[in-house]
Amino acid sequence: MPSHEERRRGYAEAAAVIATAALNFLAETAEGAKGPFLALACTGWLAYLVFRLRREPGLWRTWGFRRDTLGRCGAEASLVGAAALALIVPFAVWRGHFPPPPSFWVIAALYPVWGLAQQFLLNALLVRNLRPFLGAPATVAVGAALFSLAHAPDWPLMGLTFAIALPWVWIYLRHPNLWVLGIWHGILGAAAWYGVLGRDALNALAG
Repeated sequence: MPSHEERRRGYAEAAAVIATAALNFLAETAEGAKGPFLALACTGWLAYLVFRLRREPGLWRTWGFRRDTLGRCGAEASLVGAAALALIVPFAVWRGHFPPPPSFWVIAALYPVWGLAQQFLLNALLVRNLRPFLGAPATVAVGAALFSLAHAPDWPLMGLTFAIALPWVWIYLRHPNLWVLGIWHGILGAAAWYGVLGRDALNALAG
């Protein structure tokens, strides 16, 4: 079991991630607040990451920035990703969202970076801290539910994120590797944004 100090830090990290999600909800509902909030949140979490790593250099590996789980995590995540794409592409064709606009390729190239950041918050700082106190199934369910709620009040997006977070969290618990999950997050995020939701992410960012 974690030490008292580790438990306290784990509670604080999980609470901070949940608070970030709650503030994201408020930013979504306030005109013009989304961009400044994301800039502030990214700066704050990056500063925390640097602070922790300067004190504990080996924490990279504990969080999931590692190579030894690349193969196993990559195999399982690729199966999930391929299955998801097998559903997304026919749906996109049926809905008239295929082929995607040129902006799709810009977002597809950038999205893995954002995906890595989200996987870090979801798995390294939330799920990893919940796991010692919950069984694996409960951790998967709670992690996926909180990840979905972080995308409120967009109901279609909440449904998609809940569905894909279930296998992502389960894979992380088995083979923690944020590189793999971040890349697949980016691929599927871009594909779902255009193919399922029929939205232009560049226009959304510009707005």
